[in-house]
Amino acid sequence: MEPEQNPYWMGRYRLSARIATGGMAEVYLGRRIDEDGTRGPAVAVKRLMPHLASDRRVVQMFLNEARITAQVRHPNVVTILELGMEGTEPFIAMELLEGRSFAELRQEAAEHGQRVPLGITLRVLVDACRGLDAAHRVVDEAGRPLRIVHRDFTPDNIHVGVNGAVKVIDFGIAKADALGSGTEPGVLKGKFFYMSPEMIAGKQVDHRADLFAAGVMLYEQLCGRRPFTGLTAEEVLGRIAEGRPKPPTAFDPSVPAALELVCLTALARDPAARFDSLESFIDAMEAIGGAAEVATHEQLAAYVDTLFPPDSDSKRQALRRARLADPSHGGTPPGIKRPQSWLGDPAPGSEQGAPAHGAGELAPPLPQQGTPGANASPAPTGVSRAAPDSHVTKGASTGRKPSRWGAILAAVLVLGGLGGGAAWYRMRPTLPPAERLAKAEAASTPEAKVSALDGLGADARATAAELARAGAVLMAAGAPAKALELSEVYTTRFPKDVEAHLLEARAATELLLGKRAERAIDDATALAPKDLRPLLALAELRERQGDVPGALAALAKAYALKPRSAEVTPRYGRLLSQSGRLDEAATVLAAWTRENDDDARCIAELGFVRFRQQRVDEAASLLKRAIRKDARLSVAHYYLGTVLFRQGDTSGAERAYQEADRLAPEDPRALTARCQLHAHTGNAAAVDEVKRALAERFPERASVLATECSTGK
Repeated sequence: MEPEQNPYWMGRYRLSARIATGGMAEVYLGRRIDEDGTRGPAVAVKRLMPHLASDRRVVQMFLNEARITAQVRHPNVVTILELGMEGTEPFIAMELLEGRSFAELRQEAAEHGQRVPLGITLRVLVDACRGLDAAHRVVDEAGRPLRIVHRDFTPDNIHVGVNGAVKVIDFGIAKADALGSGTEPGVLKGKFFYMSPEMIAGKQVDHRADLFAAGVMLYEQLCGRRPFTGLTAEEVLGRIAEGRPKPPTAFDPSVPAALELVCLTALARDPAARFDSLESFIDAMEAIGGAAEVATHEQLAAYVDTLFPPDSDSKRQALRRARLADPSHGGTPPGIKRPQSWLGDPAPGSEQGAPAHGAGELAPPLPQQGTPGANASPAPTGVSRAAPDSHVTKGASTGRKPSRWGAILAAVLVLGGLGGGAAWYRMRPTLPPAERLAKAEAASTPEAKVSALDGLGADARATAAELARAGAVLMAAGAPAKALELSEVYTTRFPKDVEAHLLEARAATELLLGKRAERAIDDATALAPKDLRPLLALAELRERQGDVPGALAALAKAYALKPRSAEVTPRYGRLLSQSGRLDEAATVLAAWTRENDDDARCIAELGFVRFRQQRVDEAASLLKRAIRKDARLSVAHYYLGTVLFRQGDTSGAERAYQEADRLAPEDPRALTARCQLHAHTGNAAAVDEVKRALAERFPERASVLATECSTGK
């Protein structure tokens, strides 16, 4: 007979709260409790999603991750503590990491209109490559090379700790000669933007495929774009196979020549033309210095704090709540046996914080077993815990001790009354869903809207349309976690309703649960293949992930379906512009503005495209036209300031920047541009004045903005 799976324990690890959810697995804050009651440090315990535990291929990938990662012992690779079984379910215990993925750092910087500083990126790449180089060199007990290749070396799989520590994570699709692979032969896996030409061609890969991926990440840093782009996945893969990226100096002439050479060597189409190892790649980067000086770990930690302040970072707050949910008392419940372990006894764990996998989704604390103590044993069924006779109170009127049966009867009556009251409370009539929705929509605060809809998903009377309306209200109220909970009920009750899956996709995207959002979008697409909304949802997800080519690919498909859609075309044109694809952007935006003369935002974007195409006078005309259409469009004033500055009209540029800053004081771009303008004209007093304004209004980003501000000197 198989042992019963315990939802609050995985092997020797007591789980307190879920701290992350990914596409395949959930991660819990756990703590090892030995049979003698000894408690270990907090760890991350990763378990498969219940519906995937029976999928042989998924289980194989899950096991592959632990087996391969466990072979590598290096400070820059996440530590696997144990691979065990709870019943028939495998789990992985690993060190706890507090911080963010490199992808999240880049995305957060991009949302602030910045790029991660070069020195910071070099520190991340140097350390991550150092850990991966150690994986490449691992040997077995007999000294034979295991030839581990990560095959998914991307910003998502580099963890940057709040203490400045960098670790490579997620070896789920890695391969090692002696251990096999979690993927089937001939199947492309991983994120294709980082795949090497030999991977795409289905050829045998070695450690130099990971080196190519490192080169892609370095190129992205230097150029602000990927080396190989296209409107479709097939187009991107074709360009990678061709292997002819433009040199970084074509986009930014300030890139050091030595660093450009390092980057292009790593990106060579022929693996033999690349560096022979990641160690050589690291040495080449570290030797450059100057503008390419590698940041220190202290500078990296400070940068993480700048982007994700400790007091407001949602993931750190989630971890704190998870720790509070961890019972302070230890011990092992009777009957908990030492689980089967496949990797031997676990090594001492690190206790740093957030998990190495997942997207930071905190669930309520798990209910503790037993009565007050977390490890207390519940009474066997049918056994009474009644107090002894000597503790029964005396009768109030006679002073005589009542009989045992009288006491029991009284207790039954009291408990019956309480139970009936509780049942009535649970089953009491509630407002109909339509009335609750009306109340929520009329509420004046987000909190009141959320409160009015609490528990609506459990109301069987709610129709699909009412659940869709409720989801929209929750999303508008800034409650994506509640919307995601609602979507789970919605998709279960109405699995063929595309609105249900779109709600799940929007909520998961907002919560940065990328793989869950992708599944929901796939479901919506299967239900409505000609509906634009799944493509728009995919574009939104890709933008949130910092994957601009992916967002453009989704919008290109939507544009092909409906080129005159107000939901698609303006967004597609602006994103083409922002990604530097100027000719395509001009075509899309010009066609749109001819038919939609009142769209000031698109007219302004077209003006900025013309400016970058060196058609400065036309750009000025378009931007002034956009301002006539909408004088409150701050971006039009900002773009106009840039054009006027190019034309030599510094006073006009100053006025345009001031107006842009007045209209959008939360956007630092116009203020920074004013500083650069004054630096260019040599007005030191004005530069200092604007720097003070930057420090007052953007204290958390002041140092980065001030650096940009001084670049014109």
